[in-house]
This record gives sequence, C-alpha cells and structure tokens, in this order.
Amino acid sequence: MAGAAIAATARAAPVALARCASYGAAVLPVLQKMFDQLGGLGRLVRGKTVAVKLNLTGTPFERHGYLDAGLAHWTHSDVIGATVHLLGRAGASRIRLLESPWKSAEPIEEHMLGAGWEPRDLLNAAPRVEFENTNFLGNGKRYHRLQTPRGGHMFRAFDLNHSYEECDVFVSIAKLKEHSTAGITLAMKNCFGITPCTIYGDDAGESEPGLLPQGGRYPIHNGYRAPSKTSPQEKDPASP
Repeated sequence: MAGAAIAATARAAPVALARCASYGAAVLPVLQKMFDQLGGLGRLVRGKTVAVKLNLTGTPFERHGYLDAGLAHWTHSDVIGATVHLLGRAGASRIRLLESPWKSAEPIEEHMLGAGWEPRDLLNAAPRVEFENTNFLGNGKRYHRLQTPRGGHMFRAFDLNHSYEECDVFVSIAKLKEHSTAGITLAMKNCFGITPCTIYGDDAGESEPGLLPQGGRYPIHNGYRAPSKTSPQEKDPASP
C-alpha cells in the first residue's frame, strides 16, 4: 500500500515512443527525434558529466544460438553508439560508459572484445568518452554511499563505485528481456547491476569489501548472505 501511495503522488514525466524497424543507420534519426520530443538533450547535458549504465550482463562468451549479444541479452551497440553521439553533439563535457561485468574486474573494453565488439567505435562516437568497470573500486579510491529515496524498502543506502556519484546526469539504457527474479528487465532493473560484487557478491569480504569481485550477485537476488559489514545492511534480514 505504501508503494502505491508513493506512485500515486509521483510527478509524471514526459515519455517518447517510436518505432525503429532495424538496427544500423536507422537508429540515430529515431533517437534524435525522440530526444527532441522530450525537449532536447542540450538542456540536460551541456557542459556536464554523463554516466551511462549499459546492460552487458553475463560473460561475453554466452550466446543464444548464433545471435550477437546485442540481438539477445545485451544493449545493442548501435543504440549505445547513437546515444553517445547525440550526448556529445548536445554538449556533454564527459561521457562515462559503465557496467559491472559478471564476476570480473577486467576493463569493459576487454569484455566487449570478447563478444566480438569494437569498443573504439563507441570511444570515437563523441569527444571525451571513457569506460569504467564499476564492479569494484575501479579508478576510485573509495566507495561512495548513495542514500535510497524515502529510506528505501530493503536497504537505506548502497556503497557504489565513484562514477555513480561523480556525475551530473545518469542514464540507464534499458534492454527489454525476461528475468528470472524480476520478471522483466528495463531501465530500473538495469540498475541492479550497479552494485559491486566486492561488497554484494557471493564471495564478497565479510568484514570489508574484497579487493576484486568474486562470484555474482546472487545475494541480492535471494538474500542468502549480507553485504560486507562496512556497508549498510538490509533493513529487515528476516524478509523473504
């Protein structure tokens, strides 16, 4: 009931919908039109640092038949590239492409190369584009604690990679697909992957974060263990 009350009082946001018949060259003009319908990107990103959370779940070697990962469970590279290009054209001063690959501390570029992608295409889509693996400290010196709105339902705060706080604008590029726990993956479920496995993973340090990610995020899926003790704990550990 509390969730329904919050939803009822939430301010409505503009939404743009469009049909795009295929990937490739058709993506850019469709995205451009949609952003224009929302009032344009410039007013949101000009002169700012933009963090873009991708959805590159699993290992780069997982395949659905012979399909490219972008045609199955990953955000498609054409959607990422077109978005980056439009952000740069709108005046973003820095664009960070972020993901927390499964059990891995390898650079995002290597993760993409393993799936047959060319990360330089994305790096060259706009000025000042960079990647960061947010599954651990990455290029940061400490984790940053982000509070959940209204105290949260399960956790009052999460300790995350610096990139999620050191940004002016945050973008979650959704991938429409099924999910065994959430039922469906979209923009909010994509943010499930911002939690570093050094804290919230199967083999995270008990007293403090591990140095490198070990294991996946099954503790967040089913709650069978707590995060590292230095991070905020679940509000009700006895909850399902």
